[in-house]
Amino acid sequence: MKKIQGTTHAADTDTLPWYRYRWPWILIAIPAASMVLGVILITTAINNPAILVVDNYYAEGRGINQSMALDDAAEVLQLSANLLVDNGAMTLQLNRAGTADTREDALRLFVYHVTDNLRDHEFLLLPALDQDGLFELVDADEKTLMADILASDTSWYLEVRGTNNDWRLRERITTPLTEANL
Repeated sequence: MKKIQGTTHAADTDTLPWYRYRWPWILIAIPAASMVLGVILITTAINNPAILVVDNYYAEGRGINQSMALDDAAEVLQLSANLLVDNGAMTLQLNRAGTADTREDALRLFVYHVTDNLRDHEFLLLPALDQDGLFELVDADEKTLMADILASDTSWYLEVRGTNNDWRLRERITTPLTEANL
């Protein structure tokens, strides 16, 4: 065979090793990126379990019905509450049909974060001296924690229950706040 002068063939000039070309690296990067993202996804799923998923839907439904019964009981008793925050001090005025209600020995205040159950708290409110229907936090650590919660910039559910757990008042709030009506 006679070689024509002045022409070159691809086989004659393609003498670089494979790793010096761009396309093999692009083709290798696609599955490598999928593996890295898969490891990140699995790690995230293991470290952050789905806390909002309920295993026993029947029991959860019964619990919801019981909660609704507590709401209905508060409505029958014509209960309402005003939560006041003033200079870090928090007080709760419990009213029955527009008048102060003095029949409760203490109240339980539950503060539920809307998405993170690890930030939920329960507080005990005791009656204030010489004031009918007024309840307040007594423990200094609880006062500090409640002040931090009410000063944060997020949403919460406030739930007030009586000592016998026979009624509840519940309201969604957005903090920071100075007053809430339940």
